[in-house]
Amino acid sequence: MKDFNRKVHMALRIAYLSFLCLCMNPAAKGVVIPFAGSRIRMARGSEIQVNEGAKLFINTNCVSRGERKSTIRLDKGARVRALGSFSFFYDADVVVFPGGELTLGSGYINSNCKIRCAKSINIGKEVAISHDVTIMDSDHHSICGQPVAARPVVIGDHVWIGTRSTILKGVTVGEGSIVAAGALVTKDIPPNSLVAGVPAKVIKEGVWWD
Repeated sequence: MKDFNRKVHMALRIAYLSFLCLCMNPAAKGVVIPFAGSRIRMARGSEIQVNEGAKLFINTNCVSRGERKSTIRLDKGARVRALGSFSFFYDADVVVFPGGELTLGSGYINSNCKIRCAKSINIGKEVAISHDVTIMDSDHHSICGQPVAARPVVIGDHVWIGTRSTILKGVTVGEGSIVAAGALVTKDIPPNSLVAGVPAKVIKEGVWWD
């Protein structure tokens, strides 16, 4: 009986989160699928847009249901756009600050990702992002009295980002590129390049991956 009640509770929560996303964006044509453990917090004026035929999965690929959490927080005027089907694996921690826009092409981000979007983060199609990856488009703090710096991040189509990598503000990762595990990316990466290190540097050009 206890197990049955737990399953009913999870089903109701998933239905509620799906309904919440629909209410915040009634024109949406795609589907938001929040698995057990998903937490979606949307301020007034924020929205999640999913293109027709696309699906946005949240807290997927979790082995123990309900034990791993994913949080998606959209502040006032923030927006998440899913152009194709995209998956956030378990323990995702995503914050889109007021007026920010996070665009998702297609692909996935593995477990324990951290995304902080103050202005614009654009992730392309067929992207594979490993676990423990951080993506930020702002310093989020003033340095030496200067205004807080925020510059768009663009991750091109068919990019592979290795585990524990960090992508910082103003970076464009070119189409087909590979970011090695543990890399700290502070500058643009040309298409079809392999980068590694702290800070990341191009160590091979003309690469491709499947």
